[in-house]
Amino acid sequence: MNLRNYGLLYLAALVGSTPALAQPSTMPPELAFDETMLPYTDTDQSVMLPDGRALHMVCMGEGSPTVILSAGQGDWSAAWSKVQPKIAQTTRVCSWDRPGFGLSDGTQFEATVATNAADLETALLEAEINGPYVLVGHSLGSYETFLFADHNLERLAGMVLIDPSLPNQPARMERIAPSPKLGEAEQQGPSALWRSCAAALRTGGLSESGPDPDGCFALPPYFPLSVRQALRAKLASNPIQFETAAEFFANGLNKGAQIVINPRRDYAALPLYVLSSTVVPFPPDFPIEERRRVEAMVQESNSGWLEIASLSTRGINSRVPASGHYIHQEKPQVVVDTIEAVVREVRAAGLNSTPDE
Repeated sequence: MNLRNYGLLYLAALVGSTPALAQPSTMPPELAFDETMLPYTDTDQSVMLPDGRALHMVCMGEGSPTVILSAGQGDWSAAWSKVQPKIAQTTRVCSWDRPGFGLSDGTQFEATVATNAADLETALLEAEINGPYVLVGHSLGSYETFLFADHNLERLAGMVLIDPSLPNQPARMERIAPSPKLGEAEQQGPSALWRSCAAALRTGGLSESGPDPDGCFALPPYFPLSVRQALRAKLASNPIQFETAAEFFANGLNKGAQIVINPRRDYAALPLYVLSSTVVPFPPDFPIEERRRVEAMVQESNSGWLEIASLSTRGINSRVPASGHYIHQEKPQVVVDTIEAVVREVRAAGLNSTPDE
């Protein structure tokens, strides 16, 4: 790791997950395959949008309200594999893939958090999943959660946000802890690779069954073989997959942070929980000046999470002990318990039916 850029990497962690398609990771032998991911390659519940694109969705369980899970920037529905099956024992719960990620089709128009939220809204209506909804968003998935809620307040029953990205976050962080000057490649992250992968698919230099010298289809080793095969086939099916992911990863945060600003946002007495991390893993030789920058960003994040909780008179910001950014994977039971608490509140208040019923 380039320590000079660690502050930026921390900021990236706050706004989106490590993109599974770009960052193969190592796991202990006993965790070689994560079998909980297997249900997430089932496309039987994928929804065909009016323009012909498929939005991948995985729903489990029965009952109302319906819990909607929105993953972080580089993640897909399987990010919820340690949480969703447990929630399904209590009520219906659906996870989804934003365009260009997981098993959702890419798009020829610009994908933003606003268009993603609109796609989710359309998909739920097409699938006749009409709410009421308990919305759950992790990291940058909070942007789509906010925007979906803004357009569906009458169907909104509760909300749980997990280490959420803050509206106007890049500007807030730059004001508190100005970042070092970075080259274009550092700013783009995996987007440059994904664009070159798309180009190789278009020219025939890359195929599903052929060699992959640049790691276009690289996936973490703990992904089961069938999951890797499904994701590779999806990526190879159309260069638009790579192009959509590249554009969203390069620009989704900066544009989304502006799109999601809404000074009039007010959730009245909505059950609202903000779960926030308490651990930032500093390397042993981490420079003191960079540590101060990161600590300043952590403090600003904590202030922002309190602001989000204050959007409801019943909002609670709960700091999760010994947890990093991926609370739903590191401490899944905390997330399950919080969501189930919201579901119980909704049912106790008699709000678990749609406004149309």
